[in-house]
Amino acid sequence: MTNCGRTLHFDAPPTRIVSGWPTSTELLIALGATDALVGQYNTNTGEPGQEYAAAYAKVPVLGEGAPSRERLVAAAPQLIWADGEYLFDGTALPTIAELAAQGIQVMVLSGFCGTDASGAKVRDVVTDVTALGKILGRPADADRLVAGIDDRLDTVARRVAGQPVEPVALVTMFDRQLYVYEGVYSDIATLAGATNIYTGVLPKGSYYGELSVEDIIKRDPATLVYLLSGGETEAAARDYLTKTLPTVAAVRTGSVVFLPQNDSTNLRGIAGVETLAAALHPAGP
Repeated sequence: MTNCGRTLHFDAPPTRIVSGWPTSTELLIALGATDALVGQYNTNTGEPGQEYAAAYAKVPVLGEGAPSRERLVAAAPQLIWADGEYLFDGTALPTIAELAAQGIQVMVLSGFCGTDASGAKVRDVVTDVTALGKILGRPADADRLVAGIDDRLDTVARRVAGQPVEPVALVTMFDRQLYVYEGVYSDIATLAGATNIYTGVLPKGSYYGELSVEDIIKRDPATLVYLLSGGETEAAARDYLTKTLPTVAAVRTGSVVFLPQNDSTNLRGIAGVETLAAALHPAGP
C-alpha cells in the first residue's frame, strides 16, 4: 500500500505497533489491535474516550510529547502510526528512511503528509481505516468501522439538510495568544452545517495561525467554536474569552461551542462533526 508517497509492505500483520496520537491509539483498539500496541506518544494532547480508556491505559507511554530516539527504538516497533512527519528529521528521531532500513515502517495520518495539512478532511479516516484493515489482516473490522462512519455522517447530513448555514470562527488559545484554524476544522464546520469565516485567510499550506484580538472584534462573529487543547477546561476557556473578547457577540450571548482539539482526527473527527451539528442545529430538520 502507499502512504504519503511511500510504499509500505508487510509479509505478515505487524505484532508490535507504536501509535503517535491518542485518537490513533483509540482507532487501533477499535480495530482489535490492542495486543499489538507496544507504545504510544503525544499522550498529553488529550484523554481517551470512555469506551477505550481501559485498553488505552495499558499501552506503555513512550513520551507525553515526542518520544526520545532511544525509547522509540527500544520499543522495537514494526509499525509506527504517526500524526505527521515533523518528528522524523534525523535529529530528534531517525528519518523515516533510516527507520525503514531498521525494519520499522512509518504510516502517517493521510491528511497530514509532508508539511501541508491544510487539505485534511474528516473522511481521511476512511482511507486510514481501510489501509490499517489490510495491514493488520482485519478487513472485516475495517469494513464495520467504515460502515459506522458512513451511517453517522449520513445522520448528521440529514440533521443539517435545509437548515441555515451558520458562520462560525474556529479559535483556540495558547500562551495567551489567540489562534485561528482551517484545514480539517473547516471541513468539520461544513459537515456540521456551518462555514468557517476564516477560510482562505491563512497563508497557503497553513491550517492554523495567530489571530489578533482586534480582528475578531472587528468581524464580531455570532458563534465561536473554541478548540480545547490538552487538559484545558471549558471553564478556563470561557473565563479567558470573557476577559479577552467581552464585546464579541458570541461571547456576550454565550454562543460558544467547546470542542476538544482531538475531536478532529480519526473516529473522533466524526464525533466533532456530531457535537457541532447538534449545538448549531439542535432541532434537526
